[in-house]
Amino acid sequence: MERAWLSLLMDDKVLLVGNKPYNNFNFSKIIDNFDVIYRFNMAIPGKNNGTKFGKLAMCNHIYNNFVDNFISRDKMISIYGKETETSYLDEWYDFFQKNKNKFEEIYHQQESYVGRCDQMLSEYGCDRRFERIVSTGHATIFKLLEQGYSNIYVLGFTIRLDEIRETLGELKTFAKAKHEGNIGVHCAAKESGILAWLHRKNKIDASLCMVKDTEELNIETNEYETKPSEFIINLLKGH
Repeated sequence: MERAWLSLLMDDKVLLVGNKPYNNFNFSKIIDNFDVIYRFNMAIPGKNNGTKFGKLAMCNHIYNNFVDNFISRDKMISIYGKETETSYLDEWYDFFQKNKNKFEEIYHQQESYVGRCDQMLSEYGCDRRFERIVSTGHATIFKLLEQGYSNIYVLGFTIRLDEIRETLGELKTFAKAKHEGNIGVHCAAKESGILAWLHRKNKIDASLCMVKDTEELNIETNEYETKPSEFIINLLKGH
């Protein structure tokens, strides 16, 4: 009986919602269509990114500063104000205090998981490696793969090399500096390549990451020549 229940969970369609801002294409109904939702770090539902709270995965420093402890607003701005707009930090600070109990789960996604991620890529026959610290979203992908999930969908992750990886509320100057490799502990180029490889090998479905931020549905091309799945195309056409 327990095994059958676990199998049902594995059949759930799981959507990982990255914090990439979308201003034109309406994703909310599409996101809320999924069984299980994962969000990351300073996510705020209801910003054209669905209304379901789902599970919240946090990196080490955000979990430490807001779950293990709860730092002051001024300290938060002093730590994160060089990379995130103060207005967004203020909004998230109030939002999280009032709404954190609405998340199904809030947990720390280990950054040291990079070794296991690279090992899994080797086992899959992929010659790509993260090498640097894995972002919270990408680490969650591999954690779900390790747990046996087969219906993993991804939205709001960067899949184009020429695209500046930007998150909600992030300062454009900071995002650009990351893109140029001047700062940051993650490597966007390696992560986008691995995301595309996993999609091509049907380990995950990253079709939603290919949707251009326009009012009408447009699928963007990328260096990896990924193609959207039939399931996502049908879902998008009915949105």
